[in-house]
Amino acid sequence: DAYSCDYEEMERYIKKALVSLEKEGIYGKETTPYLLTKIAELSGGKSLESNIALIINNAQLGAKIACAYFKLQKEGDHDG
Repeated sequence: DAYSCDYEEMERYIKKALVSLEKEGIYGKETTPYLLTKIAELSGGKSLESNIALIINNAQLGAKIACAYFKLQKEGDHDG
């Protein structure tokens, strides 16, 4: 897949980002944005592309499920 990342490669980026997080003394609500930004930086943007593709895929899947559920509900209304 064009948006997938190599597991070992991403693992290295995550470990480096966690070390950097600790060195910078970042904690609490700043943790996630910092890690996402740092990993995107370390991966040359590949992690960001992967995350965006995942969000889009999840939204498309959610829409398909919602449409199928609506259709089932509508068909159920005509059964009685």
